[in-house]
Amino acid sequence: MLDYGREAFDFIDRITLVPDPERIVDELRIAISSFGYTTVIVTGLPNLTERFEQKILHKHWPDEWFAIYARERYILDDPVAWLCRSTIEPFEWADARYDSERHPRSRHIMNAAKSFGMSAGFCVPIHGLFGLEWCVSMGGDKVDTAQFAKASVHLMSVYAFNKLRHTRSEIVAQRRRLTAREREVMAWTAAGKSAWETSCILGIGVDTVNKHVGSASRKLRAINKTQAVAEAIRLHEIPW
Repeated sequence: MLDYGREAFDFIDRITLVPDPERIVDELRIAISSFGYTTVIVTGLPNLTERFEQKILHKHWPDEWFAIYARERYILDDPVAWLCRSTIEPFEWADARYDSERHPRSRHIMNAAKSFGMSAGFCVPIHGLFGLEWCVSMGGDKVDTAQFAKASVHLMSVYAFNKLRHTRSEIVAQRRRLTAREREVMAWTAAGKSAWETSCILGIGVDTVNKHVGSASRKLRAINKTQAVAEAIRLHEIPW
């Protein structure tokens, strides 16, 4: 029998000093395989104007299933995603109830997942200061649903996510092209503030604001302010 607590704390020990996001996910995948899980994804949940593939932090899914899921925008009708948006507690996929008659597309999604070895699963919503931010979801054919097993997987998922977020932030910081002030100015520009409004918010002159926008645009190789904002978001210089 598994020592659930030992499995979780051994995993935490293994990734404490790991600096590579891919290795963190690999270690998580190996750890949860002891509980019957063969797939895992760490992702945000997109709104109606966002693409699912843009929100993924890391994943270990069958390539064909991911391609279908993204192309068909299954995230919009996935009952697991629905429940994830409305609870703070981790849950089994089987707890994501839906009316198969009223929502045939949801039924199709869950049945299709089974053909890729994902007939059961467990989802851990990750909440922050602004509510639901991410989730860690894992699937398999024969998973351990004992209470202590789920508690162990919950602990490992939260710890892995926090380690991923910290490691990713360090990597992004090392790659940043803009200064702290340029990022501030571009963030307010992205929020729709004019140069004058930004100057009032930051307590600097309008000319200084324009100077920072111009400098950021050159560093980002953008031909105008709109493109500069888009590039700053794409490169994670400013929040999405």
